[in-house]
Amino acid sequence: MLLPQICHFSIVNFLPFKLLSEVKLKAMEELQLQDQLSEYSLRQVDRNGKLLPPARENMSIRQAGVKLTSTLFLCHGSAPGATQLFLFYTVGADPPSGPEMEIIVEETITVKECLKLMLKMSGLEGECWHLRKVDWCYEAGDAITEEEATLAKLKISSGDTLVVTEGRLPPKGFLRLPVWLYPGQGVCTGQPESEINHIAEGVAELCVGILAVDAELQFVGDVEISGEASLEDLKTQVMTLPNLQDLSVPSAEYLRFWVLEGKRPTKILRGNQLHINKLKLGSGTEICVQHLLKEENLGPKELVLRVKMGVPQERLYYPEVELVWDTAKECTARALRQTIASHYCLPLDKIEVAKYFPDKYEWMAVSSWSQQISKRKKKKKNENLQGAPFHLKDGDIIGVKNLLIDSNRNFSTAKDDLGKQQLRQEAEKKKKSSANLQNSESGQEKRALGRNSRRPELSLSISVREFR
Repeated sequence: MLLPQICHFSIVNFLPFKLLSEVKLKAMEELQLQDQLSEYSLRQVDRNGKLLPPARENMSIRQAGVKLTSTLFLCHGSAPGATQLFLFYTVGADPPSGPEMEIIVEETITVKECLKLMLKMSGLEGECWHLRKVDWCYEAGDAITEEEATLAKLKISSGDTLVVTEGRLPPKGFLRLPVWLYPGQGVCTGQPESEINHIAEGVAELCVGILAVDAELQFVGDVEISGEASLEDLKTQVMTLPNLQDLSVPSAEYLRFWVLEGKRPTKILRGNQLHINKLKLGSGTEICVQHLLKEENLGPKELVLRVKMGVPQERLYYPEVELVWDTAKECTARALRQTIASHYCLPLDKIEVAKYFPDKYEWMAVSSWSQQISKRKKKKKNENLQGAPFHLKDGDIIGVKNLLIDSNRNFSTAKDDLGKQQLRQEAEKKKKSSANLQNSESGQEKRALGRNSRRPELSLSISVREFR
């Protein structure tokens, strides 16, 4: 987006009930652009430097939510009318990846008509497109399925961001689910023998503790299925995808399906006979297929954890192994430690266990804590690792230290150090940007106070009645 032509105007020069059209006229006069009044609009900028939607010029400064000492930008393009919406939109499944475009539409048009206008402006053709609305964390949400509904009925507001996504909408009652292959499970494509030997050598190196780069998910296609179908039906249909034809799967029990959140496996779908609607899958929910070497039928109380043993005296880990932990009896720190100690045939008091938080690059030691007592109810609160602060779930990484041969109790790695450093740099950059903006606003407020006389202080009395 081209930088707009800017004219700085401190809002303190105008009374709060003044219309924004008057502010715009003043700016146009300063720039000697009175003859192009309809070709420009006033816009604010958020803390990240993104232009906000044009302000409605028939509103007052107060009604438009423009604060004192705000800086308005005079930009090319007309402002939306009283019955119009100003929308941002991108083309593609990932909103931040594509350029963001703008469009002004009537709030009474349908979703289908809005999609056609966006396709025309983007130079795209065809019927295999649909719209998604970006959620609060700037990710594409569920598809907007009500194509004949108006934008006003769906409560789409000015400033919302829509995503033009390739692919037709599934019929009513059906779901379209993107399918990925679990990391490290490549599809057989007839590799030459030399390449297979090279892979075998890599696996052998892993076995002696040389760690490889984390494998990435592989997209294999989309499936369209009824919400009344069972999980077993979903597994059967997924195996018909062309990219999975070379996988040999005797039955549905040899497949494990994960739900992806932020491209990470976070939840295993259980119950092959349960309907997909019961599993609370929405259209567009990304699922991940893991091919198992033996049959599996996980119970509702069983957790699948990724356990990694630390390399003695090093800040490295051996390749992870899967551990199925039955939490039916108890889900406590002692129970988890006992399960891991039994798995590695180690004494319970000779291991240290910690859970990994990849978003923060931090490890939290898993140890028993005293039961908390509520001051109000005077009841003991049972220890449960699935609650705060661990929130243990499927796919979590658990680090283990063998104290018999390893005196290093530090679970972090060099990769964690780099990750934390990057997070600190991002936080400092954000803090610095916010501080510069606050200083700018503070300076404008001080100048405004210098020009305006201070209001006299008034006494305030508060009467509090007694209610019995």
